[in-house]
Amino acid sequence: MPNCLRFLVVLACTSWWTSVSSGQIPTKCLEIESVLVDACNEACSGANEGENEMFRFIVGPSPIQLGTLIAQWTTQNAFLGWVQDATTANITAQLNATITNCGYLIEPPDGEIPAGKRVLGITSTNVCIAGNSFAQLADTLYVIYQEPGNTFGHFKNTSSIGPLSNTPTSGPSYRTFILRITTPSCADTATYNISQLVNTYGTYGGSYPENDGSTILLSWPGAPQISYANFGCQAPIIPLAATVISQIDPVPCGSSVQLEGVTTGNVVASYWSGGYGTFDDPSGNSTTYTLGANETIEVVLQFCAVSACGDTVCTWSQFEVLGLPTVSISANGPTTFCQGNTLTLNASGGTSYIWSTGEQTPAITVDDSGTYTVTATNSCGQANASIDVEVTPSPTVTVDGPDSACAEEPIQLFATGGTSYSWSTGDVTDTITAVGPGQYSVTAITTCGPVILTIEVHAGEAFQPTFSSVGTDGCAPLCTLLEADDLGLVSYNWAFGDGASAMGPSVTHCFPAGDHDVSLTVSSLNGDPRCPGSISEIAFVHSWPLPVARFSMDPPGVTIDAPTIRFINESSGSVAWQWHFGDPGDSTSFFRDPVFSYDAVDCYNVLLVAENSVGCTDTTVSQLCVEDEYGLWVPNAFTPNNDGINDIFFATSTVRDPVIFELNIFDRWGAVIFTSSSLEAGWDGSGTMDGVYAWKTRIKDTSGKMHEEIGHLVLLR
Repeated sequence: MPNCLRFLVVLACTSWWTSVSSGQIPTKCLEIESVLVDACNEACSGANEGENEMFRFIVGPSPIQLGTLIAQWTTQNAFLGWVQDATTANITAQLNATITNCGYLIEPPDGEIPAGKRVLGITSTNVCIAGNSFAQLADTLYVIYQEPGNTFGHFKNTSSIGPLSNTPTSGPSYRTFILRITTPSCADTATYNISQLVNTYGTYGGSYPENDGSTILLSWPGAPQISYANFGCQAPIIPLAATVISQIDPVPCGSSVQLEGVTTGNVVASYWSGGYGTFDDPSGNSTTYTLGANETIEVVLQFCAVSACGDTVCTWSQFEVLGLPTVSISANGPTTFCQGNTLTLNASGGTSYIWSTGEQTPAITVDDSGTYTVTATNSCGQANASIDVEVTPSPTVTVDGPDSACAEEPIQLFATGGTSYSWSTGDVTDTITAVGPGQYSVTAITTCGPVILTIEVHAGEAFQPTFSSVGTDGCAPLCTLLEADDLGLVSYNWAFGDGASAMGPSVTHCFPAGDHDVSLTVSSLNGDPRCPGSISEIAFVHSWPLPVARFSMDPPGVTIDAPTIRFINESSGSVAWQWHFGDPGDSTSFFRDPVFSYDAVDCYNVLLVAENSVGCTDTTVSQLCVEDEYGLWVPNAFTPNNDGINDIFFATSTVRDPVIFELNIFDRWGAVIFTSSSLEAGWDGSGTMDGVYAWKTRIKDTSGKMHEEIGHLVLLR
């Protein structure tokens, strides 16, 4: 596509110029209108992009002296000032020679830009004339040039270099370009997002050459609206274009539509034409078109703009005309449905309706078979449409099962009439096995949709057991007789609160301490139709805990020379005590911690009976030995020759049951060759020779006193 044609196509799609007429003058000192951000320099060898960038602005109500105009670029380039000399005159003449339309470039006479004039700013006198076409210029522009020397870009190219994309390929990045005059102080600012700059295809990304020509456009008056375009390698000119911006929906025949057109460029006239109807203002951008009598299908209109150069460009506007109604009927469901349901029929395409039922609304609801017809009317006439509806009988769905059941009894339930089933139990077959009484539901899927049915299975008649007992209160273990009332030939199952169980009409159970529940379940035998029944008595048996009888003695052992001992009661859960000291006189005491003296050397069984507050008792017995005064007898020789006389060496003591007893035999070198921890275990001399041996004893008597003795003995066979 030639550059000029591409420029016209792209710009015709924008609206940046629509709010400004060619004769309007800004109220502020100046307004920036466009910036050629990404200039073209490929046509000139060695040319720099920074010397080929351009911008346009329009002067306000007062002229501007060129020396008071300052540019602040978006990059770090310093502003070098404007130049107007023989070089700029020669460049201007060369540029004018390239213009093929009726436009013209003028340098400001005596360095002054007149009020209300449009100005083209070029960033260097080293501009590449061959790379920036002015052929389509249709305006008279004042042109100014910056002193040469800035070869780096002034406006910052796009940040979206890379693969082509329909959306920006980089994040937002803003730049600001400012034009201001020093006298009087005034400025205009253009702030734009470089990630929004578009390539020659009107999209984003691509190579650097594909982004040449990227331009920003600014509207005025008011806050500037920024749009982004790419006109290729040509100067920033305003092309001649005509655009219809009205979006017209289909319109009824004989009605009117509002049309809106937009022109750009150096336009001197615009007009509408075409169709068989009438325009209320054929020469204005806005007009009302009234359809002709024979326009019932489609209308094609033309909008044209005429430039000061005598050129004319046109565009077309086409819209649909609604003639006779195209009536249709839609249904909110299948037109074949089951009895008991309804169907809504909706008519469309007209402005009014009348149905074969007599109803005159766009939608009707039906529940019978038949053909339903609607006549639709609009301003152009009438049309009909029909639809057939069929109502079918609904299938019969049933659910069946027993009227009653026992708890935990398996029962069978049956459903019929559906193509598939879903039960409240989770089963999906027509026949299921449930357990016990209750309410069960099934969803049956039929050709007419789902049907939900419920069946109630009642609890069957159950046994009502009762029982009596003998002995429900007493000391643990409490053995209680439990007897069930006679209910005939049935099964009796007992459960006790201690985890035990039993069977039979009459049972005896011994309960440990505590309160215990008793439950009886009666079940049928031999086909009795009644359901199992249960009775539970909470805390029916009260088995009282026993006290714990326990005592200690201080001292734990005594001798006859000091035979008095204190008995320390360590019982728990008791309130009364009876002591039996085991002496020949059967002495007793009811004190908690009695003191008693024995009068003979012997071992005595001391018995304590502890009783709690409800009369339960516990008994404990401990032996106490009263010893003689300490004495030890050790023979000085023995003869282990198996003649039954003096064959074993023993130590004998008055301490009959010592707390500790040790007997060690040593050879002549001091090595232990025998040891014993009991008075009854002696040395038989086996494995040794005749001779003299040493012995040592350690005895701790019942009073806790330790006695040690040593001596010698002779072994003689």
